[in-house]
Amino acid sequence: MKKLLLMSLALSLSTFVLAQDIPVTFQCDMGVQVAEGGFDPATDILVIRGSFQVAAGDTADWQGDMFQMDDADGDTIYTLTVPIPQSFEGTTFEFKYVISPDGWEGVPNRSFTLQSPEVILPVVWFNDDSIYNIVQLVTNTLNFTADISGILGIGMGGAFDPDQDSLLVMGLDWDQLGQDVQGDRKMVQDPFNAGIFTTTLTVTSGPGLTEGDSTKWKFKAFPDSRFSNGGWETGEDRWHIYQPDGSVIDLPTIVPRIFPLFDAIQNPVDVTFNVDMSDPVNRYNGEHIDPAMLEFVGMRGGADWLGNWSTGCWCPDDTVGGEATGVMKVLTDMGNNIWSRTVTVPAGEPGGVFEYKYAMMYPGADTVNGGSSPLDNEGGFGINHMMILVDGPAIVLNDVFGDFTTDVRQIDNAIPDQYELDQNYPNPFNPSTTIRYKVAKEGLVTLKVYNLLGQEVATLVNELQVSGSYEVTFDARSLSSGIYFYTLTSGNFVSTKKMILMK
Repeated sequence: MKKLLLMSLALSLSTFVLAQDIPVTFQCDMGVQVAEGGFDPATDILVIRGSFQVAAGDTADWQGDMFQMDDADGDTIYTLTVPIPQSFEGTTFEFKYVISPDGWEGVPNRSFTLQSPEVILPVVWFNDDSIYNIVQLVTNTLNFTADISGILGIGMGGAFDPDQDSLLVMGLDWDQLGQDVQGDRKMVQDPFNAGIFTTTLTVTSGPGLTEGDSTKWKFKAFPDSRFSNGGWETGEDRWHIYQPDGSVIDLPTIVPRIFPLFDAIQNPVDVTFNVDMSDPVNRYNGEHIDPAMLEFVGMRGGADWLGNWSTGCWCPDDTVGGEATGVMKVLTDMGNNIWSRTVTVPAGEPGGVFEYKYAMMYPGADTVNGGSSPLDNEGGFGINHMMILVDGPAIVLNDVFGDFTTDVRQIDNAIPDQYELDQNYPNPFNPSTTIRYKVAKEGLVTLKVYNLLGQEVATLVNELQVSGSYEVTFDARSLSSGIYFYTLTSGNFVSTKKMILMK
């Protein structure tokens, strides 16, 4: 009996030892960030995120604020000890320090290997920045002018209606890139020029920023419910580069990328998304992916029927649940590196402009970007494809993965009597415009843009197209202001028209 008791006690002690946790102590010096104004100990939170989180009891890796660090003695060195089960001993984990919510370090992922009896990581500087640079902040005054004449009286309820709608300048102080914004963000309409709105704002550079650094901003229409995209401009943020202290900058007249909501569609509309995956590039690391390695291609956008990107993690789990609960639509491999998906938009959905983009999954794709939103790998924030949903025939969109300069869609499959090339709209434009054309006979169609010297600056279409009516969106943000010509060629048909880019 005594022998049995001793064996039982030994087994219990063995089980206890195996169940022990190994403490891992993290240490990060925030001294430079505090001195330069990039971190306020009174209000900011420093956290650790990495591939160890689930092992340590969190619900997901590389996100959340479960592992908050503390500076109990006020020496700017933040510490935290995290217990990780001994069963993970020998595992190498990666991590980064983050100023919550999105102030990630810009250095490569840090790492440690779990070893008994404990792991004490050396003190490191946040972002490996150990140099104290006390910079001279600068204050700039910006005079904004916006031209929204192209959307006056267009859309649901007559938006944009100056009697009930507002145009705002938002940002300049986002992500601590700017501070102390003074002035009225609400723009005022010029009494002599309908659709021309102006305002003046003063901004001081953010902590640690000075002349030559930059801050971001965007236009926004209000109220949100009367405009596509919640009133926010589509596309990328706009940027202001700080000029010498005291500078007054007259910004050029800008046409905001704002679109009124259209009336709800009265009938279901089929929208087919085709994307060419012949040479996809992962935007995170610039890697060209072999199309044969693709496991699936997904799609997400600014509406439920697009695969709503307001939730989810841009990871393979976004496809779980299919049509019922999945927030990422999965396309079908049609061969020849073309992936396709037809979505039926139900009657009653609001019409208007919608943004979307694609995601590609291949072996290892879910580990890129440290596993944080890894499948958001087509374009960065605000860099999206765009479409217009209206009542009418089925919509066919033909995209190229990673190419956001053009979006070609077939808007009518009725056979036209003749070829036609319409005038672009809006015209003048900044930075994008739409060109419509008709193809009377199936064949190779090219649509190219030339400058005043006759030099080709863009190829918008170069493909075999069936008879029908088409439209293409041309984004000219990389071109300078001026006069350009666009030429449609198909068979013996050639037509050229002029357009004006005004930035």
